[in-house]
Amino acid sequence: MQPSLKHFLDQLCGEFSNQQQALDNPPFFAHIFIRYRPIEHLQPGSILIDQSYAIDPKNPYRLRVIKAEKLESGIIKLWNHTFRDPHRFAAATFNRTRRQEINESDLICLEQCHYQVTERDDGYHGELEEGCRCIVHRDGRDTILVSSFHLQGDALSTLDRGYDPKTNERCWGSIAGEYQFKKSASWSADWD
Repeated sequence: MQPSLKHFLDQLCGEFSNQQQALDNPPFFAHIFIRYRPIEHLQPGSILIDQSYAIDPKNPYRLRVIKAEKLESGIIKLWNHTFRDPHRFAAATFNRTRRQEINESDLICLEQCHYQVTERDDGYHGELEEGCRCIVHRDGRDTILVSSFHLQGDALSTLDRGYDPKTNERCWGSIAGEYQFKKSASWSADWD
């Protein structure tokens, strides 16, 4: 694995919480955990991601696997995957045995939902690839996802919003700006 890709993954892997933001502004920000857990038995750079509300941390509302790849251009591409049976792996970030049961056949590649990450002076900036039309079905309707993140040291900010594909009206997502997370635990991987 290239050292620059490993550096990004080492910085990303861990548990993040926006507890302070949720305490400071509860009407606009729920307390959320995001966990990025290495999956070492899959291809190097594979990471299990779960997002859950603090009130129910072992029941994630989003469960994904990303596979990170450094492109010749220097951009890091994050291939986004969902699970055929997400309930089977819902507690996998907390359970090593369950994580080790994840196989390639359990994953579905989410076309049009891959991220590109660039390193700048102020950290890593990621967003959906240009031209992507990542469809998210939420509240009984299809929406187009617009998503970005910024990772700098132990700080992670994210912004996810869904828009109507015809009217471009915002249907869901933060109305008060980015979620601001701080890393509370780090998990490294022994990728070659």
